[in-house]
Amino acid sequence: MNRKTIAVFLTGFLFIFSAQVFANHVKDAAFQDIRITGTIKDKSGDPIVGVIVSILGTNKSASSDKNGKYAIMASKGQILIFSYIGMKKQNITVGTNRVIDVVLKDDEINLNEVVVNVGYGTMKRSDLTGSVSSITAKSYENSVSTTLDQALQGRVAGLQMAQNSGVPGGGSSIQIRGVSSISNTNEPIYVVDGVIINGKTGDNDVNAIASINPADIESVEILKDASATAIYGAQGANGVIIVTLKKGKEGIPIFNFNTKQGYQEIPKFIDMMNLREYAQQRNDMSDVLGYGRRADFANPSILGEGTNWQKELYSHAPMQTYDISVRGGNRASTYSISAGYLNQDGIVFGAGYKRGTFRVSTDNQVGSWVKMGGSVNVNTDKQETSVSSWSVIGSSLFQAPSIPVRNADGSYGGPTTELDPNNLSYANPVAIALLNQRNRDKFGTRGNMYLNLQPLKWFNFRTEFSGEGNIDNYQEFLPAYQFGQSVKASPDNRHDKTFRTFWSWKNLANFDKTFAKKHRMTLMVGQEMWSRYSDFLSGNRQGGSNELTGLDAGDATIAQNSGNSGKNTMFSIFSRLTYDYAGKYAFTGTIRRDGSSNFAPGHQWGTFPSAAAAWRISEEDFFKPLKDVVNNMKFRLSYGKVGNSNVSAFAYGSNLINVPTANWGPSFKTGNISNENLSWETTKSWNAGLDLNLFKNRIELIVDAYIKKTDDLLLRLSLPAFTGTGSAYPGTAEAPWYNIGAIQNKGVEFTLNTVNISKSEFSWNSALVFTLNRNMVTRMNTETADVPMYDYSNGNNIVTRTMTGSPVSQFYGYKYVGRINSAADFLKDNGNGTSTVIVPTFKYRKGDIINNTDPALISSTYIGDLLFADVNGDGIVNDADITNIGNPFPDFTFGFTNNFKYGNFDFSFFLDGAVGAKAFNILRSRTDDPRSSANVRKYVANYAKLGYIDGNADNKNIWNVYVLPGSDPDVGRMSVQNTNNSIFSSRFVEDVTYLRIQNITLGYRFPTKMISKYGLKGLRVYSNLQNVYTFSNYSGYDPLVGSQSGQSMLRYGVDGGSVPVPRIYTFGLDLNF
Repeated sequence: MNRKTIAVFLTGFLFIFSAQVFANHVKDAAFQDIRITGTIKDKSGDPIVGVIVSILGTNKSASSDKNGKYAIMASKGQILIFSYIGMKKQNITVGTNRVIDVVLKDDEINLNEVVVNVGYGTMKRSDLTGSVSSITAKSYENSVSTTLDQALQGRVAGLQMAQNSGVPGGGSSIQIRGVSSISNTNEPIYVVDGVIINGKTGDNDVNAIASINPADIESVEILKDASATAIYGAQGANGVIIVTLKKGKEGIPIFNFNTKQGYQEIPKFIDMMNLREYAQQRNDMSDVLGYGRRADFANPSILGEGTNWQKELYSHAPMQTYDISVRGGNRASTYSISAGYLNQDGIVFGAGYKRGTFRVSTDNQVGSWVKMGGSVNVNTDKQETSVSSWSVIGSSLFQAPSIPVRNADGSYGGPTTELDPNNLSYANPVAIALLNQRNRDKFGTRGNMYLNLQPLKWFNFRTEFSGEGNIDNYQEFLPAYQFGQSVKASPDNRHDKTFRTFWSWKNLANFDKTFAKKHRMTLMVGQEMWSRYSDFLSGNRQGGSNELTGLDAGDATIAQNSGNSGKNTMFSIFSRLTYDYAGKYAFTGTIRRDGSSNFAPGHQWGTFPSAAAAWRISEEDFFKPLKDVVNNMKFRLSYGKVGNSNVSAFAYGSNLINVPTANWGPSFKTGNISNENLSWETTKSWNAGLDLNLFKNRIELIVDAYIKKTDDLLLRLSLPAFTGTGSAYPGTAEAPWYNIGAIQNKGVEFTLNTVNISKSEFSWNSALVFTLNRNMVTRMNTETADVPMYDYSNGNNIVTRTMTGSPVSQFYGYKYVGRINSAADFLKDNGNGTSTVIVPTFKYRKGDIINNTDPALISSTYIGDLLFADVNGDGIVNDADITNIGNPFPDFTFGFTNNFKYGNFDFSFFLDGAVGAKAFNILRSRTDDPRSSANVRKYVANYAKLGYIDGNADNKNIWNVYVLPGSDPDVGRMSVQNTNNSIFSSRFVEDVTYLRIQNITLGYRFPTKMISKYGLKGLRVYSNLQNVYTFSNYSGYDPLVGSQSGQSMLRYGVDGGSVPVPRIYTFGLDLNF
């Protein structure tokens, strides 16, 4: 952190501290203290010693003695809080009575009163038989999470999240219990107040769930095992995230205003050569390649730093959020109205995100057994994504420090033969970021309305209609430019419009009956139908003028347009039965039958059952002696089957596309190959769990072990070119969808919540989550039994393979073993006193003589080059030695939260981390070669320099050549021709183990006594740091690497150089009145 950053943060801290000092000196003479006394007992009538009696909004407190008696000074109207570990808190307002006796009840809120949303209904946590994690808004209110997916990172056992891009509003990759699908549909579904939202995002696309304002969220439930997700049938294979938004509450209107003001910065710069170092490197390269040195590089030591392209591209970017709400109501009607605004600039020029949200909800009891209500949400999103990973982020590393951002005449700088004759291929990244225009405007609305009838105490019927619609308008203008000799001849203009709608109608009948006091049964029977429609139109033109950015300004003779529309529907019937006996034994069974239009007749229907049982052993009579220590112990066991139908609409069939011809005008051809045998992905899951509460619920432990098997994986399968599929030639058909294989995930996860200290003046609680998952491809029905994936930045490199017997998306390449420092390194010790010569492609053999006129030998591997493993032991290093060099998925992940409160101060910090994952660092592979025409990393200056063992001997004999000491042992030589040193290998597949200080928050809440005379009910100020510091050996920007292609798991862990996730400093104000 720089000095400015530290100064700003310290200023915020002093402001908060000063507020405390000021508050402690405010005395309000209008309140007269009186002495309140009383006795505190438990439900059995026994006195309780050590009960903390405090006054809300003050530092005053007292405690009860051995007889349960207490005494405290308080004013009329103040609120006394009675708290004791393991018992429910009680709040009592001081009136005219000076004696207040209290009876505290056992605190079983963690089990018997917490209600969680389980899909199409709610259940008490004590009744759960499946694996469900819950998060309340309070869990992440201290973080600067602008989107829901960011708020979940590191806080849920079994959930792994990585941001694909640091662009504001950008997407992320989320997995629940590993990889369930290898297509672009591995993400869970999001259900927001009953509306299913498609959360798919690309690297820089607007995140589909970014339109949800985190300030509107009341709670989030994550359904993980199949017994919990089976109620969603064909949509639940990847897990379900249920979001419940805030509703009105009975009482006087409560207004809340919250604002955060802050700025962002890049957490880390990559250490590239400055101008002095670059000049020396170019001089060395000129000598090796045999062309003259540049005159201005004659004396590198007198040169300055030159242009630091990273510091020119990245900036301190402001951000602001404003949220206001009012909630209230009476017994007949409650309401909630909220609005929010986010304005977040990107840390890279040309990036930013603005979001406006407005929401109204109401619930009305219109009769003794009739209730109705609904909600309406409106959101607008505007995202600027003028940067792309390679053209801007990569160029900020590749571009030479000898080139200025702007020339003396104000024009943008660029490579020229005078400035850099060997580096003409990279454009000015700052200019590209500022001039390119990629803007996305989105308007959306979402809402629901319901009618609930409860004519009988044990029966209710609910019908609900939900809908969502949005308009997505994307405009791209890439102007013509000339930055030195980096030239783009003509502008490109593109305009996309997408219109999407979704509606669903569901009807639910619920029966809830208790028999003989101990037997409780519930039955839910439901029916749902939904329809999703999208209409897409795209047009693009080239040519025209930089001053005219409209689509009609381009050359109409080469204009292109395309479009499509699609509709898919689903009809479902489902049911859930629960049985509980005396709070000891519980059973849950669900079944759902879905019909989807995406599959052919005969494959359109799928049935998805589940069953789960739980034994709450702590409620058994024989367990009573342990109840003071073990407050709850429950064993859970479940099995379920869920599906995935998330493919393109009518994916089984063929469609027609319009294809222009040279002489005959437009024609129609088959757009894709059909597959009438296409069917559902199905996932079967087994789960065993333990819930444990100890020491009056001060310790809560939730442990789950699971096995999840997915069969009939859905994927577009590439076919040979003679089939007429692929995109290499105009008019070819898209590859067909196939069911191609199977995956297994198994793992262990736990959540540990602890109340470490609970005093009136000081409290401390912690939460630790841990996840261990292993995935394995158990079957692959492709011709080669694998699915290879290429590096987007270099289509010739296969970087990952998904094959039978290995985890998904494994890195495959050469295994780097070190540098050849002398001819002896070509020898392989056989372990029996003999050696074998290792012969890489074009490799020298023992006794070979250098012949600088032989092109084959000039491009050969030589002393100073890098050596790769002869994996198969045949004495030759070639393609047959390509092997598994890394797994992008971690051995385990964890998150650790601590919350402290001292008086009116609160402090929290949150850590998260992952161990054992690997990532392919593309940017390093392009900035690591001493002979590169681009700028390189600082350490490359210590490249391998060669010398002769005997200066008088034959200097062409490789046995007389060695690497001089003092160089970096992992950097190769500078050669005349290309070497294999930069080939895809384990050298660029790095360990991305990390520990991150994700969040630190310090806050202060003003005493109620001080602010109440101003009509305020609450006032809190706070300071927050997000993405504080990351401990990692990774040489890229961020070790938490997502996918190079949106949600697809086939390129997971490929770091293509996306915009780094920023560090954020904020100061906030939370006001209630």
